[in-house]
Amino acid sequence: MHLRKTLAAIFSPTRRLIGPDPATLQRGGPLGALEWVVPRAECHYRRLDFAALPARQRPAAARIAAARHEPVAGAAACIAWTGPVAHVWYWPQPQPAAGGEETRWIPETLLRAPPAADGPRLLRLLRGFEGQLWRERQLVCSQWWPQLPDLEDWRRFLRACGLGTEELHAVPEPVTEPWVETPWADLRRGLLGSPAAVERLAWTGGLAVLALALGWQLAAQATWAAAHRDLQARIEALRARATPLLDARERAEAARQALEEFSSFQRGVNDYALMAEIAARLPKDSRFAAWHREGVRLQVSVRSPDADPRHFVAAFDKHPRLADVVATPAEAGVMRLDFTLPGGPAPEPRQ
Repeated sequence: MHLRKTLAAIFSPTRRLIGPDPATLQRGGPLGALEWVVPRAECHYRRLDFAALPARQRPAAARIAAARHEPVAGAAACIAWTGPVAHVWYWPQPQPAAGGEETRWIPETLLRAPPAADGPRLLRLLRGFEGQLWRERQLVCSQWWPQLPDLEDWRRFLRACGLGTEELHAVPEPVTEPWVETPWADLRRGLLGSPAAVERLAWTGGLAVLALALGWQLAAQATWAAAHRDLQARIEALRARATPLLDARERAEAARQALEEFSSFQRGVNDYALMAEIAARLPKDSRFAAWHREGVRLQVSVRSPDADPRHFVAAFDKHPRLADVVATPAEAGVMRLDFTLPGGPAPEPRQ
């Protein structure tokens, strides 16, 4: 809606009153046409009803009918529509100023505000008076007088409109309606402005599109250059922040390699680890009495209240290193366990 109002303001016509001293009634937009307002005193009016024709055929039929009913040869015609009804105003003696390529004309009656209710009314115009009859918000009859009509003229007008005049005893008081910006009937003009204005609009639009494209390219290039500089600065900052981390990583790698070298010196499982694994699987209240390891042979004496060797063998069943075990009861309360370890001999304890 906002765009529509903006376009309407740009293409709104500049309206001037035709005459020796043209007065500007409305200042239009930069691309609007010049529109001359012709007083009702210089116009003839005719109403044509095309309700019997399809909507698409009505404009052509109205032009033909307007040409057939023109009061004099060469008279200019302005056709406005309210539904299927064509309102035709003739300008018998059009002035040269209103015949240019960028100009057009409109009758004064179209720019006077319509009444709030149906019925007859007497309008005071720029020159003279106009009698009107409105029915269902449409102008039905129109008559112009150079001076205020008398009672007989007013009765004759109403009878021509099909109204009774028996109870009419006075001419109504003339009313003065303000100018309206939008005509009360549809003029159905195809172009928003004059052809010259439309041509100017086309050139202006083309140049604007070209300028927009060039501006977009320049803006994109400037944005890309700025982004490239920003990216380079961020890379340098990240590189400066990452340098200590990279140095620490290199030191950590060197330390890991040293640890792997030291770990390679240790083969098999040391005695402390074996003690912990064996103690975890011994029956309750068992404790070491002797420990002797020689290569892959390990002999352990355990003091335990459990004297059943099967319990000791079952405790180490399926153990990855201690499954190969033989349990032999020794002196009272002592169980000797002989293990065969899968690895090589344990290293000598460090001094």
